[in-house]
Amino acid sequence: VAISAVAGILKQQKRPRKKIAVRPSDISGVEDPGPVCAGDREGNLWLQYDSGRLPATQEQWDSSLYVEKTHWGYYCWPRYPLAVQQKRLLSVSFISQGEKIILEYFSDAEFVDQLLGFLSLEERKGKDSFSPRRFCMFKGLFRNYGDVFLPLLWPRLEVLADNPHESAQRCVCEVTAGLIRGSKHWSFSKTERLWQLLCPLIRRALANLTVENFTDWGTCIATACEGRDPRKLHWLFELLMESPLSGEGGSFRDASLLYVIQGGVSQQQWRVSELLHRFLSNLEPRLTHVYKNVRERIGSVLTYIFMMDVALPGTRPTSSPRVAHFVERLLGRLQPLMAAPEIQNQEEPGRGPETDQHTQAVKLLKTVLKWLMASAGRTFTTPVQQQLQLLPLLFKIAPVESDESFDEMKQDARTCLSLMSQGLLYPQQVVLVLDTLEEMAGDRSWHARFLVLTYLQVMVFYNLFTLLAAPAQVLRVHTLLMRLLLDEQLEVRDMAGTTLSGLLQCQFFPLDQGLQSRLQTLKAEKPRKRIPLIKVHFGYFDLVLHIILFALKKI
Repeated sequence: VAISAVAGILKQQKRPRKKIAVRPSDISGVEDPGPVCAGDREGNLWLQYDSGRLPATQEQWDSSLYVEKTHWGYYCWPRYPLAVQQKRLLSVSFISQGEKIILEYFSDAEFVDQLLGFLSLEERKGKDSFSPRRFCMFKGLFRNYGDVFLPLLWPRLEVLADNPHESAQRCVCEVTAGLIRGSKHWSFSKTERLWQLLCPLIRRALANLTVENFTDWGTCIATACEGRDPRKLHWLFELLMESPLSGEGGSFRDASLLYVIQGGVSQQQWRVSELLHRFLSNLEPRLTHVYKNVRERIGSVLTYIFMMDVALPGTRPTSSPRVAHFVERLLGRLQPLMAAPEIQNQEEPGRGPETDQHTQAVKLLKTVLKWLMASAGRTFTTPVQQQLQLLPLLFKIAPVESDESFDEMKQDARTCLSLMSQGLLYPQQVVLVLDTLEEMAGDRSWHARFLVLTYLQVMVFYNLFTLLAAPAQVLRVHTLLMRLLLDEQLEVRDMAGTTLSGLLQCQFFPLDQGLQSRLQTLKAEKPRKRIPLIKVHFGYFDLVLHIILFALKKI
């Protein structure tokens, strides 16, 4: 409570800043078009992180206009001024009584020792986490008083940074995040000196991540980067990009470091496309990493790398990495699995040589599956066309029913199919999906034909009104179902009957005289080869019984 009270007082004492009105077109030299147009435009390119134009000198720092709010400029510009300037530096001769009390306390070495000792204590073993209240207090201190407290605080902070205990590391995270956010309006000289101190400390911390503290450091970096112009944090971003997957420290360190980098980069969204491209180029050769935990983390990171690849009406093509280009490269590396009649899961560390193409393709597929699952609920739009290119491979490995003998790759493929079938489709995408399903309905494997029906069920129910508005596509679904009702495999016919019953129940198809006549003549159809006649007839009898029971239920 006391910490929250001090943070609140510091926020009330926040000094007003003089606003400078600047038109974005004066900087870019380009007037934005009249209608709102989201995405990368010539008028907002100056906000992008560009390693060739970073403010690395006093002159460059002072001549640059910084926009801290991430959403400014993506759709349109605000009506009020973009830039703010510090009204005046803190002067001991011009502070209020309340500011003087805080200055005296935090300038007392004994008080600071006691405070940091208290903040580095463990409160609830195994349940403590990064505290936003403590972060807000340190942010207010460094925002209101500049670097006044840094000479006294820094030696004590380094002692805590060398302490591997999780509570000490958590305290360092809270102070570090407060320092970075609180230095928002510092001068170039003060900011540069701060990063000369912070970079070695952060580098040391990232080299010694543990199970207990890696989430705190991830939260620290994400909190520090939130609501900040990435160009003013270029020291941090360049540090994070030094060696995302160096292999030093084992798989845990690699996976933890990816988690930390993900937290920082994801906060900047559309303004760091260059960093996203660099990040992707570093990860892409390592998609077949030998360790499962690293592959899972790479899958999660890929979701944020492609987050800004948005294709919606009124948007411009993004300069961030594109899913289409990435999937195109993936398909070439997955070709050994596409051509293989059967996919065998190779367990870590691998039953075959690491150079075996099949083994490497299986590892790549596992990473891709983790990416598809992670992106299902996080991305702004669904890359339907790219997902359809991977659909035949998923149909090939997903089990028809839950596999009792646990095979994670198969279960992940089944989960991916379920998530992909629930995606919202636009009318033009419905055509692409049905094209793929019709093609897969002719596959030699009855498992693939069976999964086509399970996919079709969910896809239709989640996009019912979109499909009903397109009679031509309803007819295609009807034709596909009638085709699979005559399948040579009993399991496929049973699933086709179940699918048809569900679609009749939601009135996707009308139960008219024509459909009833068609179902009554099914038993007269000549069975395919290799299937006993009695099995075919019993399969159709079950289907007709489904329809009759449904009709009686509606009367």
